[in-house]
Amino acid sequence: MTFLSLLLFFSNIISAQEITELQQLLSPFSETKHIKLSYEEKRFSAFFKEPQQYHGYIEYISPDTFIKQVDSPEKNKVVIIQDQLTFYAYDSKSSLEPPIKKQVSLDAYPQFKQLKALFSGLFKGTATELIKYYQFKITPITDGQTHLRLESLVKDPFIQDDQEKSHTNQKFDIIIDNKKIIKINMAGLGGERSELLFSKILIKE
Repeated sequence: MTFLSLLLFFSNIISAQEITELQQLLSPFSETKHIKLSYEEKRFSAFFKEPQQYHGYIEYISPDTFIKQVDSPEKNKVVIIQDQLTFYAYDSKSSLEPPIKKQVSLDAYPQFKQLKALFSGLFKGTATELIKYYQFKITPITDGQTHLRLESLVKDPFIQDDQEKSHTNQKFDIIIDNKKIIKINMAGLGGERSELLFSKILIKE
């Protein structure tokens, strides 16, 4: 779908000026071929009294590879290449053991499909990629710092009740500071949410 076609398709939702503003915000990432970011994550859940702490890295390789690895408290990894999702689980007692690997279709895990769409859209630096999946709102915070709110257009297919479906959209609050993504807050189903803070750029090409 061309850029003009998308403008016409979404004209009843967002204006061309808003899309241009989003494109300008994303433009510093448009030449990204490979980026790897270390992160610290807090996950909040109704099943735990205290937030769970995780450390690892997120990696994007153009055009269609997304990796999220958790290094602690236990090592595991998710790799998405096109529509193929691969889980890796590592033996915590031995670094010499090969990981247990499981491959599935990305369509079976909509939460990972949305996560890939998010990071692919951000690091491709194209507004048209993001507006396929998200409504958005841009709010300046301070000089050099901007808040980008994204709300998923795709609802969880496993929730059958229409009333419940209205509350299943994923929401992302992204803080961009001086052309760097420094923080992403994610909210999903059932009060589940996480805070993702990027602490260091490990690779950028």
